[in-house]
Order: sequence, then structure tokens, then C-alpha cells
Amino acid sequence: MLQEIYEKYKESLSKSDHKIFGYLLEHEQELPMVTTAELSAQLGISTATISRFWSKIGYKNLNELKKAVYENQETTPFSRMNAALSQWEKVGISPDMIISRMSLHMEKTFRSVTPAMMDQAVDMILKAEHIYLFAPDASGGLGYIMQYRLMRLGIRLIPIPAGSQIYDFMVNVKKEDLLLLFGYSRLLTEVQVLISHSREIGCSAILFTDLMAGDLLSQADLVLYSCRGEPNDYHSMAVPMLLLDMIIMKTSQALGGGLERARELERLREKYAGMIRR
Repeated sequence: MLQEIYEKYKESLSKSDHKIFGYLLEHEQELPMVTTAELSAQLGISTATISRFWSKIGYKNLNELKKAVYENQETTPFSRMNAALSQWEKVGISPDMIISRMSLHMEKTFRSVTPAMMDQAVDMILKAEHIYLFAPDASGGLGYIMQYRLMRLGIRLIPIPAGSQIYDFMVNVKKEDLLLLFGYSRLLTEVQVLISHSREIGCSAILFTDLMAGDLLSQADLVLYSCRGEPNDYHSMAVPMLLLDMIIMKTSQALGGGLERARELERLREKYAGMIRR
């Protein structure tokens, strides 16, 4: 898509504009992570010049370009899997290939998610009176693991179902509560409604997503990004799970490891071992 935009506007661009566009074309795969400050530093062009550049190619700003490129690249699950299978037929599937891909995904993820952001997530979890969880589709597995692990620490998550049933839960959400929302590839209408409601009542919301641009992202109190692959690629949940595991471990650490509950858990298992076997 960027190449098409360039061909359309190249005759009217200045020398600095061509330099900016050249950088974008060379780093198209990293476009979600590109910032104005990075462009300025890498190219030696003022931020003012870069800000004026976007209108010359038909966009208000960098975020609007990112959104347009992402929507243009959006594909179906079938096309992503078909593309992945074609690639795997050429290069094969091996531990080295998986490790290489995961390393790249982790690098992109933790370039966006800082330790301070994970600490903030833990603090929000520990301070919440009630925690509501919306984890639809592929994120359902992540939601289940989060419920299972945090329950052992004495933190109960209240799952919110999809569809009109969310209203029955929304009426119970208070200002002191926390919403944990998952939205990968796109933000479902339910996520949009829940974020809007959280703004209305002053309730905090954490959004786990692989999206880098979008008006709704700025409305969540904390956005935890995970790279799952390129838009036309197989979307792995490995890095989102890693990020979630780190937050769970940090929560456990903040609570002293949950040793008292672990001891009680062991006592109960021993007491009823003859009745319910693991």
C-alpha cells in the first residue's frame, strides 16, 4: 500500500519528503512502531517538517496512515493460515524457525511494553475491588489461565460473556472495579461498549491487544501490546501468553508468593485425596 501511495504523490514531494517516504518503505513491516521522534532522529529532519508531510500524502497524521495501512492489510483466518502454510512448505517448521520468529515478536512487544507498565497493571489488579474479564475468541485460553492462576492468589475474576448478556454485568461494575479486556486483530463491539462504560463511570480498564493504532486505544487506562505476527501471517498467542505470565508472576511476587494459600491448598488436597484424585 505504501508503494502505491508513493507512486501517486511522488511528483509533488520535496527532497525531505522523499527521504521520509524512503524510510517508511524500507521499514514498512515496523510501521506500527514508528514514531515522529524516531523519524526525526533517524533522518535528521525536523518534527515540524515531518508533521507537514502527512497532509501531502492524504493523511492527517502518522496514526491515520498506520490505521489505513493496517486496514488494507487485514485478512481472513483462512488467508493467514494459507499464507503461513505456503511459507512453511518453503522453509519448513523447525525449533530454530519458531525461536527466531518468537524472538522478533518479543523484541517488538517489549519495545512497547515497559516494566513500569507491567508494574502498573499489577497495582491496578491488587487495588481493584472486583475484577471483570472479557476474553473472547482466541483470547479465551488466556482468560482461563489468568482466572486459574489468580484464583490461587485469592483474586477472583468475573468473566463477562459476549452478546447482550454484558448488560447484566455492566450494571454491577463500580468505580472501584477493574475491567480486563482482550481484543486481538480487532476490537469487538463488546470491548468498545465496555471501554465507553468504564469512561462514563470512572472505572479502570486494561486492554490486551495486538493493535498499535486506533482512537479507542487511548480511552483505556493501560494498553498492553503483544506482537503476534504480520497481518497476513499466522497469528501466534505465544507472546501474549508470555506477557500474561509475567504479570501473573509479578502479582504473585507482590503478594509474597501466595505461600499461605499454597499451604492451605496442599492441606485440602491431602485431606480429600481419597475422594478426588488429581
